[in-house]
Amino acid sequence: MDTDLEKQEGLHEQQHRLEEAESPHFSKESFEQDIESSGSDDNGITLKRTTSRKPPHPACPRCKQGLTDEEGEPCHDHDGFETDPNIVLWDSDDDPARPMNWPMWRKVCFSITASCFVIATSMSASIFGPATRITAQQYGVSHEVMNLGITLHILGFAAGPLIFGPMSEVWGRTIPLWTGLFGLGLWQIPEAVASNVQTILVCRFLQGLFGSAIFAVVSGMFVDIWPPITRGVGLGLSSTCINLGSTFAPIIGAYATNHLNWRWTAWLTLIFVGLVGFFGLLIIRETFEPVLLKRKAKRLRRQTGNSDLHAKFEETPIDIKILVQKYATKPVRMFVQEPILIFCTIYLTIVYGTLFLSYQAIPFSFRNRGWSPSVSYLPFAAVTLGIITAGILFSIFTLTWYKKRWLANQGAEPEDRLPPMILGAIILPPSLFWLGWSQDTHWASQVIAAFFVGLGLLLIFIAGIVYIVDTYLIHSNSAMSIHIVDLQPA
Repeated sequence: MDTDLEKQEGLHEQQHRLEEAESPHFSKESFEQDIESSGSDDNGITLKRTTSRKPPHPACPRCKQGLTDEEGEPCHDHDGFETDPNIVLWDSDDDPARPMNWPMWRKVCFSITASCFVIATSMSASIFGPATRITAQQYGVSHEVMNLGITLHILGFAAGPLIFGPMSEVWGRTIPLWTGLFGLGLWQIPEAVASNVQTILVCRFLQGLFGSAIFAVVSGMFVDIWPPITRGVGLGLSSTCINLGSTFAPIIGAYATNHLNWRWTAWLTLIFVGLVGFFGLLIIRETFEPVLLKRKAKRLRRQTGNSDLHAKFEETPIDIKILVQKYATKPVRMFVQEPILIFCTIYLTIVYGTLFLSYQAIPFSFRNRGWSPSVSYLPFAAVTLGIITAGILFSIFTLTWYKKRWLANQGAEPEDRLPPMILGAIILPPSLFWLGWSQDTHWASQVIAAFFVGLGLLLIFIAGIVYIVDTYLIHSNSAMSIHIVDLQPA
């Protein structure tokens, strides 16, 4: 049953357009109906995802997404799929080599492992926070100077996506993913053995730089393997993990700093990165279809001796000029030209900044109650529980209301992902007031408020991330890259 549903999700747009093209009610006025935001294709041409009246070619990935040019014509590469016998495609829509057709168990294992990559990155970002006071005393600097370890990590997060996001659309998802995880783990070592402040600060920046590759790439991997309905659950899991690591890591960091040594904040992160990498080697595989077809074409050329066989992706040579002009600047161009991306990013930046403010406010508030430095971080468990609850609620929403709407209309708009954001926007403001005004009441009241802060924050965050990914699909890594860049200064 699940397999049939996934096939239905994958083919519904194509069938819908074929039916429309044959309809006797076809009219020129209704030739094109914009249903989602604009984007840019691989040749820099502005595209709109539309309901096109022209039948798409079933093998053309752009046609399957409903992409047309500004005049409503099918994509320029469309004819090539019909006339060029040397273009390598999947053997069929059910080709098992295509990531979208992986068995369910493999998709689930892949998604869990990829989410653990995300946890490793967010853990690295916040585990150092409880160690700043002790390291400042040890090296004879102010607490503000030591806080640069957090600031520089965030700056690394801001710089990295502009490199790794576009890279994933040229060389595939796994190269930047593994580069990011390896760099994240590698730079834990000099931090753990550092003998001066400068080494710590440089390592923190480089950890953020490499770790950002994981944030920039994982959303695109979920687009590659999941159809629309289940994609919402997968992206919800990933978005939950982004914040989950950030909330439980300060608890781990506080106990490691006070009962072991502050250097264990780096060693523990390295151990977790190593475990994630081990399972990743067993489970993580390339998911980007253009790169997989390129590999298939290379294999077929070697097996058949036909040097004319090639993937469409190989027709445009990649050089430094193209990398800079088309790929490296793509996230910035999308941000400047896309109002959807601008407003979503601004709103989610405010929300994300609120979460990071809570990392400072909650321990400070509970230390004022006389709690020890280690115990003052325990209320983050309530935030963590709120985040997990939000992830569960979003999954339930996706598999009930959103699924019914999708099946009833044979498709859904990206905006249909947003009702949980509305709920989160209602929950968050009073929860913040509750958290701030319960300083002098029983500690349980403030802990309960922290739960609702986590719940409201993540309902907004998950819905926003899934909305951006659904809007830009194959370009989602570039969209998420500039989104992550703007989140970090918060």
